[in-house]
Amino acid sequence: MQFRLTKGTLESFAADIVAIGCFEKEIVKGEKPKPALLLKEDGGIAIDSFLNGQISKVMVDEEFTGKEGRKKILFMAGRIPARYVLLVGLGQKKKATLDTLRKAGSAMTKAALDVKAKSLAAVFQKEATNRLNTPLRMQAVVEGMILGSYFFDQYKKEEDRKKNTLETVSFLVSGNLQPLETAIKRGSAIAEATNLARDLGNTPPIDMTPAILAKVARDIADKHRLSISVMGMKEIKKEKMGAFISVAKASNEPPVFIHLQYKPSKKAKAKIALVGKGVTFDAGGLSIKPLKHMEHMKDDMGGAAAVLSAMQAVAVLKPQVIVDAYIPACENMPAGNAIKPGDVVRARNGKTIEIISPDAEGRLIVADSLSYAVDRKPDYVVDLATLTGTCAYAVGERYIAILGNDQGLINRLKMNGDEAGEPLWQLPLETEYKKGLTKGIADLKNLGTSKADTINGALFLQEFVGDTKWAHLDIASTSWADEDLPYAPKGSTGAGVRLLINFLMKF
Repeated sequence: MQFRLTKGTLESFAADIVAIGCFEKEIVKGEKPKPALLLKEDGGIAIDSFLNGQISKVMVDEEFTGKEGRKKILFMAGRIPARYVLLVGLGQKKKATLDTLRKAGSAMTKAALDVKAKSLAAVFQKEATNRLNTPLRMQAVVEGMILGSYFFDQYKKEEDRKKNTLETVSFLVSGNLQPLETAIKRGSAIAEATNLARDLGNTPPIDMTPAILAKVARDIADKHRLSISVMGMKEIKKEKMGAFISVAKASNEPPVFIHLQYKPSKKAKAKIALVGKGVTFDAGGLSIKPLKHMEHMKDDMGGAAAVLSAMQAVAVLKPQVIVDAYIPACENMPAGNAIKPGDVVRARNGKTIEIISPDAEGRLIVADSLSYAVDRKPDYVVDLATLTGTCAYAVGERYIAILGNDQGLINRLKMNGDEAGEPLWQLPLETEYKKGLTKGIADLKNLGTSKADTINGALFLQEFVGDTKWAHLDIASTSWADEDLPYAPKGSTGAGVRLLINFLMKF
């Protein structure tokens, strides 16, 4: 999908489909919903006038109110150069957010694909909406269009695969084009990285092993000139990552520890470490999962997918920070040499861990990775992990849970998550629950006694970061969608990519 900035009017522009956004009119309580509000700024009033009020008539006849998420395609039958006019509902103007525009972008793409359009055009107004400046709005629409075009059907017969027909999107604009070109570049890089993470999470585990994940990392590093190192089992043992090894050793697929680094050309404003949990398939070890919980465990590397994909965008967008990405990748399988409940292992930082559940494996591999990361003296460390199945009961499917030891870092991530359309909900690091992790024969247990397992998981990880400013993002509730979302189909969502890139760029 190529984006271009040009001049013109919708009624005279030659594209397969032209789109206009429509807001809901405010209604007094008890009144019937009113037809949607056409705008002068995005060409809606002008094209309606040119068509002798045809659009307004359809809105009345078909009760198109402009409700967010609704869309309507009108066939033009040669009255204008475009074959179709698309009406996109934006909801109430005073409530419009960047996510409203992402959803609108996704709706435009899906409508274009419905009619097999190769080209689409829309007017982009230069005036701010709800204090959202033009470049931010442009970025959000571009993100939504690319995210909305995603589908995963590589494993279907060729004739059954979807065809992404939309090739060109023209934004009709005026004024200074440079900020908009930058916004398009940023929106494209962010959305493409998110779709890469979706691909990684959706790929069957037979084709997404630790070794294959390492190959993807090397390909990204080679293409974008990032430095990379990949440790195998021999080097992992040399680093004394006993917690990581305890999870990985029962699989026929050998583990890898991936380290990618980006350095800016100018003096860095901060050094940031990202850690992504990379369990490419989680059978639960000897605490084997029931079948219904195992089906989507190919996505248990959602944290790794997010961190790796974010590095692709980082290389393109070039923030003024050093970024180190650490990805422990392995499988968690049952076998004769698998870790057993009651075993004690020694982590990289010297702490001993009593294994209560082999299915609480994510915190083990992330713990050794955090220890490795903080030894390299970052200013901040952020880990992403599909850590706890109970996370969805704490925050639901809409929010990512965040916990950490530095409120400033947490606040920064929350702000960037809101802007990126990936909201975070802070849970407390309740020290009272920690006693459930320490009452045993070792320094720690890998499963606490409190019912708040999302908090327990973070309290466990805190033991491996020392005084480094750290935040933990539990993406277990958002990394997989059981039904289609406005700009994410059922399956892996690429959770965390957009907020990470936003966070890094804001330095």
